[in-house]
Amino acid sequence: MEQKRFPAPPADRRQLKTPKKPLSNTMADLMVRQVNQLRQSLNEFQILPNRTNPRLNYQDLPSSSNIIVFGPSGSGKSSLIRTFFRALHNTSELPGEIRHKVVVKGTSRNEGTTLYTTVTLKEPGDSAGIKVHDTRGQIWMDSREQAQAELVLQGRVKDMSRVEQRTQRYAYLLWEFWKSQSQLFPTEIMKKTPTLEDKPHCLLFVFDGSLEEIPNGEEETQFYKEILQIARSKGYFYPQVVLTRIDKVEKGIEAEEELREILDMKIESVVLKLGIPRSSVHFIENYHEGKFEPELNIDFHSLRLLHESVQQTDAFLQSQLKEKTSCEIQ
Repeated sequence: MEQKRFPAPPADRRQLKTPKKPLSNTMADLMVRQVNQLRQSLNEFQILPNRTNPRLNYQDLPSSSNIIVFGPSGSGKSSLIRTFFRALHNTSELPGEIRHKVVVKGTSRNEGTTLYTTVTLKEPGDSAGIKVHDTRGQIWMDSREQAQAELVLQGRVKDMSRVEQRTQRYAYLLWEFWKSQSQLFPTEIMKKTPTLEDKPHCLLFVFDGSLEEIPNGEEETQFYKEILQIARSKGYFYPQVVLTRIDKVEKGIEAEEELREILDMKIESVVLKLGIPRSSVHFIENYHEGKFEPELNIDFHSLRLLHESVQQTDAFLQSQLKEKTSCEIQ
């Protein structure tokens, strides 16, 4: 069935959410231009457009950018994917496939996403496609969830693989890719020989930015530090960290300076805990259920993050390309 395409009309100043300190007309016009430029750049995105090295095998390059979303259960991963689609296409409508695939549940329902789900933000054609892969949120922060994350990093999990309920702990429902203690990775959900088309090219780690501690506690911090180490060992040198629910942080704060100070403290804490560059941390407000009107601030920050993600795709793929054999060069 052919996917419905949503044209992306230019942004409009009327979409601008009223901030605590109103923007001047000049600043508002600048944001509108930037949003439109980001949309155009993403819609025209080509994977490694300057293929000038005759020794590299560019035929191995994928047709789409694969962006993987990791994070604790209830951190806003599925909402972020929906926000990406709405911002990229400047629409309040989501195709039925995305509505059914990417289900947003309340933070009290800790099962969250129960499928490894691939969402196509943009189909490949004259330009490269952009795909985002939603994963089940981590709850236990144990070695098995770490092994599961590593399996995803290898590009070995098939789309729409069912995540099975295994047991219950501290009133949380634990959902895993495996079915039992003795069957950690069932063969029916795995690809035997993943290629660059299957592997993730950019990693996003999503956390609830409204929490007092990010990541939430020593166990969670250590877990994601180890996942980041595994990622770097596989060539993902600049994973991006996304802090959602900035709108919750803003509540009850009147002074702009106070808000900036709080956000800076949260970002600095994440940088120190996870050992990542400050430039790799992004505060994002997602579109919520029932919010149909577009907002320029949401579009701007989510499109900037998406643009950074496809740039990271290029950097990763450049490092993964293999040289041609002597026969291929001749």
